[in-house]
Amino acid sequence: MIDNYLTLRRHNIEVRYIEGDEASAEETFIVLKKALVFLSKYFCLRDPFPPIRAILVPNRSEYDRLVINLLGVDIEIPSNPGRIAQPQKTDIVFLSPCAYKDHSIYEYNPDEYRRLVFHELTHVFEEYLTPDMETTPRWWSEGLATYLSEQWRYDDEIRQPVLKGVKEKCIPDIEIIEASRKLCYDWGWTIVMFIENIYGKEMILKIVRECNNGDVFGILGEDCKNFEQKWKKWLLESLGNSTNFA
Repeated sequence: MIDNYLTLRRHNIEVRYIEGDEASAEETFIVLKKALVFLSKYFCLRDPFPPIRAILVPNRSEYDRLVINLLGVDIEIPSNPGRIAQPQKTDIVFLSPCAYKDHSIYEYNPDEYRRLVFHELTHVFEEYLTPDMETTPRWWSEGLATYLSEQWRYDDEIRQPVLKGVKEKCIPDIEIIEASRKLCYDWGWTIVMFIENIYGKEMILKIVRECNNGDVFGILGEDCKNFEQKWKKWLLESLGNSTNFA
């Protein structure tokens, strides 16, 4: 299925790519290596993480083919131009940065690409560690990946909706966030940040490792509405302190 791809393999990371895309492959490997070290430490892994494979594809049709046939993920054909990465187990299919111009809505930015790779590897770690990824709320998964990759800190597309919403005192309810893929990216990270700040990093690890029915609030020992009120209050107060959102 990817026999015609070249291979960059070091230690437990493999990057598959087409001829001429060596620079993107090397960049992807470097980011995966750094993210692997960080995430292994963050999630307190005692044993080495299983081998990771990233495949850089040269166009939209090849992206769709591998996501469906290699990863087994059902997506629309042709897929949305906003789709540029798809993880499944320990594989990640990326639209190569060299294909962004003709096959995506994005322009290649090295820093944004590095954060994207980090984001997708966070999903891989969560799927590996969690009892049932299928029941995990989308706001939690996207929030965790956006938070740990620090996309919230540097990417205005993610950061600005929160700044605007808090300024206008218009923070959506968690139920509304969960119903919108975009809102999960925009606001999910603030909920994860709140949990880590108030309940501690150990609670983040507990949710990832023990949430087998999607009930994050049950693990927190909180009623959803009470939690929501605390989170909104904290968010309004924290945005008044620039050091928390630098």
